Amino acid sequence: MRIAIPTILIAAICLQAAAQPPAKLRRSDCFFGVHFDLHASEDITDAGRTLTDPMIDSFLRKVRPDFIQVDCKGHPGISSYPTRAGYHVKGFEKDPLRLWREVTERNRVGLYMHYSGVWDDKVCKQHPQWAMVKPSGERNTQKVSFFSPYLDSILIPQLKELSGTYHVDGAWIDGDCWAVETDYSEAAIAEWRRRTGYSEVPRKKDDPHYAEYLEYTRELFRAYMGKYVDAIHAFDPKFQITSNWSYSSHMPEPVRNNVDFLSGDVTPQDGVYRSAFEARAMAPQGKPWDLMSWGFSWNGAKMPMSNKSAVQLKQEAAQVIAMGGGIQVYYTQNRDLSIKPWVAEALSDIGAFCRQRQAFCHKARAIPQVALLFPAKTYRSQASSPFPGAHGKLPATLYALLDNQLPVELLMEHHLQGRMRDYPLIVVPECSALEPAMLDELKAYVRDGGRLLLIGSETAGLFAGELGLRSHRRVEDRLAFVSAAGRLGGIRTSILEASTTSDARTLSTFFKTNDYADADSLPATIVRNLGKGRIATVLFDAGSAYAEYKTPVIRDLLAEAVAALAPERRVEVSGTHLVHVALNTLKGRTLVNLVNVAGEHTNRNAIGYDQLPPLTDIRVNIQGRPKKVLLQPGAKELPLSYKDGKTSVTVPKLEIHSILEVFE
Repeated sequence: MRIAIPTILIAAICLQAAAQPPAKLRRSDCFFGVHFDLHASEDITDAGRTLTDPMIDSFLRKVRPDFIQVDCKGHPGISSYPTRAGYHVKGFEKDPLRLWREVTERNRVGLYMHYSGVWDDKVCKQHPQWAMVKPSGERNTQKVSFFSPYLDSILIPQLKELSGTYHVDGAWIDGDCWAVETDYSEAAIAEWRRRTGYSEVPRKKDDPHYAEYLEYTRELFRAYMGKYVDAIHAFDPKFQITSNWSYSSHMPEPVRNNVDFLSGDVTPQDGVYRSAFEARAMAPQGKPWDLMSWGFSWNGAKMPMSNKSAVQLKQEAAQVIAMGGGIQVYYTQNRDLSIKPWVAEALSDIGAFCRQRQAFCHKARAIPQVALLFPAKTYRSQASSPFPGAHGKLPATLYALLDNQLPVELLMEHHLQGRMRDYPLIVVPECSALEPAMLDELKAYVRDGGRLLLIGSETAGLFAGELGLRSHRRVEDRLAFVSAAGRLGGIRTSILEASTTSDARTLSTFFKTNDYADADSLPATIVRNLGKGRIATVLFDAGSAYAEYKTPVIRDLLAEAVAALAPERRVEVSGTHLVHVALNTLKGRTLVNLVNVAGEHTNRNAIGYDQLPPLTDIRVNIQGRPKKVLLQPGAKELPLSYKDGKTSVTVPKLEIHSILEVFE
């Protein structure tokens, strides 16, 4: 029997289906999210007062994020929901977390908790015996000891409460690895002595075995993180959790714990370059990942908090999504846990920018071209705290390479070992030591036909025989001048005074003064054939110099060294140094990301800017003869010209981020 359904009813059903939001995504499939946090203080008496269902609903409908992270427990250790397992604010007018869960679930948006882990002021105040002990013997007032009952008494019970009572989708554990300090509690010292057999306890960087004490602390953190991750997964296998900055530049090692995704909040100043670095540190780790841009500039000191423009945030987002990651943007909540209405407008604009590029970026993987080694052994040996992150010379080396339009991956030892032949060029930055197996494999890579660029006065010494150095002496903090691309530039850094064998070709020399007539006989860069391959070195700490006193001469000097090595290049970009390049593959497609890095983001006095000069007439040479090249988003087909095995296209204008989709 056929039943006639009125046309108007069919139309209503179709409209309702069209308006229905898509299914809620697992974090592994999320691309665009929003982070709110408050770091609630105990004196709040009206939590939830102005937070309403329509407020949250209209925000979600306008912004359309894949997930939301909201405040749960910040560094003060005070929960902003009526927890039974910890300490909460003084008063509630409604349960804000229950309201967030109801509205996000209705809109099929993932809900994650911002939860402070190791850093918990309240626990350290209420239970001072649970706190870490500083090297001086003084109790820490912020960081809990790994030997305390904190996990079993507070953190794990609250995670179970969030899952079992509120049915949230997961947690983003803040104040964790990056907040860890060395612990000199009686229990920590006793365990150190039991494990090592040492009677002495190192308390400062110059003490014997201090690096070992840092590694001991890292081992304690890994066990701590593994315990709470495994506990919540056992309680709720669907609960998705990460520890902020775990397995990133702060923790450059293989993923050993069962975190569901990786994430980190990029420092608010110079987020464009910093995002480029942190994205490349996370991308190879084999886990779903995203990075968070702060929606405002602030450094915790005298700088006033100032909201970033959409242009700033789009530029930061471009660096992240160009490497295949997801992006989230951070704004603070009001004291009563409500949200600022104007934030939706800004996030809607930023979200639309990202969504236009999602099909060409999300989960893309880099095509091997240039590998920059993350020398973790040096990182660990030189660290003054357990998980400090990488600052200065290593990021600056990456920036100098990116400023030369090289598609660079940042690879830790475990990423690169066994895969060196995949890369036409490997760059080893400033480092004092490499694992013996890594050192041997790098030398074999060159002899088998690879191209190896070494940077730094100590790095060159590790390869003295391969470089043809007859003698060498490291001189610290020397003022010198170098030349590249017809210009002189000053440097103040450590250099390696070296003499070379006759088959090592000098590419550039040092100058004693800012005058071409005052050349030094000492080489600044050299190149040498080795077996089937070629090796070059920069005999001064170029990364450190680029970080402290940035000059285009250092950038160009590196470009000349790369040119002398002549690695095979699938993509070459010319016309400006203000574009960063990422060469990716996604679902069988080749994608060339171009990111405009102009603007005032490197000026620490510029806490905001709202204009970005467009780059014009960018020339891109692509190896081979593709059938067509589309400029995305927008699917604009570009004219092609072919010569000598390369196809050239011109990008007429680059506003912030564009992608060349290459059909081969």
